[in-house]
Amino acid sequence: MRSKSLAIFTCMMLFCTGVAYSQIDNLADKPEAGKQKEKGKDKDKDVTFSLHGFAQANFVASRNSIGASGNRWRTSRYEFPRIGGTLRLELEGNAYDVAHFFSAVEMEYNAAGEKKNFLKFYNPNAFLQYTYFTYNADFDRSELIKNPSITVRETYVDLYSKHVTFRVGQQIIAWGEIEGVEAPSDVVIPWDFTTKSNYFEYSRIGVTAANLSFHFAKQQLQLIWIPLFQPTKLPLESVYHRGVTSISRPEFEVRNGEYAARLSGNLGNSFRYGLGFLYGYDDLPDTRVLLPGSYQNYSFGDFTLPVYTPAVVFTELYYNRVYVPTLDLGIAMGDVLSWKVSANANFTEDFWGKRDLIKNPTVTYLTGPESTNMFAKIYLGLYVGQQWVINYTPPTNDSNPIELVSRLDRFKLPNKQTLKGYGQLNPYTWMLSGNMQRSFLQGDALDFQVRFALYTDPKLWRWDYVVYPYFLYKFTNGVSSALGVVIANRRGDDRYMIISETRYSF
Repeated sequence: MRSKSLAIFTCMMLFCTGVAYSQIDNLADKPEAGKQKEKGKDKDKDVTFSLHGFAQANFVASRNSIGASGNRWRTSRYEFPRIGGTLRLELEGNAYDVAHFFSAVEMEYNAAGEKKNFLKFYNPNAFLQYTYFTYNADFDRSELIKNPSITVRETYVDLYSKHVTFRVGQQIIAWGEIEGVEAPSDVVIPWDFTTKSNYFEYSRIGVTAANLSFHFAKQQLQLIWIPLFQPTKLPLESVYHRGVTSISRPEFEVRNGEYAARLSGNLGNSFRYGLGFLYGYDDLPDTRVLLPGSYQNYSFGDFTLPVYTPAVVFTELYYNRVYVPTLDLGIAMGDVLSWKVSANANFTEDFWGKRDLIKNPTVTYLTGPESTNMFAKIYLGLYVGQQWVINYTPPTNDSNPIELVSRLDRFKLPNKQTLKGYGQLNPYTWMLSGNMQRSFLQGDALDFQVRFALYTDPKLWRWDYVVYPYFLYKFTNGVSSALGVVIANRRGDDRYMIISETRYSF
């Protein structure tokens, strides 16, 4: 039995060896078959996934604009609003050349705590429920939340074909030819004015969107649908300082979605353009003041004057529908120098600005030179422009009793504080924006960058400013440390911060 089994086994081995040899011999005579088989093996390997990210320690010291007077939440004019860390995980995958996946999730812990649980109040006389923000942010420090938080910064899927790209999910969409603190044509996504980071990209907020792009003849047509409106994040100090009682945003409904389209591309070798349009909501809120009250009659001899006396004041922030066309131009002027233009017009339903209780429409533009490398590794963009208010509305004079009574009675004209918050105290505003970067040391280990924006009235009397300078030092390929300063005074609110960040990337 053993001999028979051994004979069968030997015959099978010889048969397999012969078949294998025959296949190798056939492949030697047909090299293309071998290539196709090898190509098939490579194709199987085109489905890949990779995990990246960083761990970061973050420390911030700041001076608040409110101070400590009558404010139990803040015990000093100087404070440490952030002492914590961030862990960011990035998962990226590719499926051949037809699909791509990316997700960035951040887990944060702030030992200093954050205020998020605002109390609800009910006024039986006005039949209103509201969230009340006092002028001095009068909250107990024990209410600060110190729990870790998880944020999905981006998570999207890309699908590719020959001339079409489709991206769906949480994503950051940037429009325009210029990059800086002020970029008029970058209107699709909102900004985070509460960020406490030296990295400028953290000022952007991702939105849930479907992004469809068509590519043809060096041109691109982009169609965007944003089903859920995401407003700009405002500093709480700004909300408190304006005595706001509530903030309302559009409900999550199909009719409240945002839509955008942009056609861009190259014309020749030295001219780029971009024409965009957004139908959505203004990322910065408008103001609605409710003054429930009654008339009181004051007699002066035979003359009786009815005066409207409000019993309570409600200041509500809300978001208006807007129509925003945008324009971008880029003209190359040599190998490293170009001239850029960025502009938009922000129209509300009140196209000509005749309703004085909402923000008036505006037209904004910036233009200037941009260099990828001027000399000595200096990268510079410098832009000057204006913002014009359509049908400018002058503020009422609250020091004049007759005008004050008239405004309260007829709800016609906003006061100076409201127009200051809108940035519309003047018919137009001058703007200067820039971005400069310079590398030092061997291997560009030390990097200096500053972004800034300056704003002033037509007579150059009063200036607003936003300045972000910082140094970044790379110890190794994966370890870096950044030290920066925020110096800002914009629309009556100031922010002064020193930010330290040490990051390990993997």
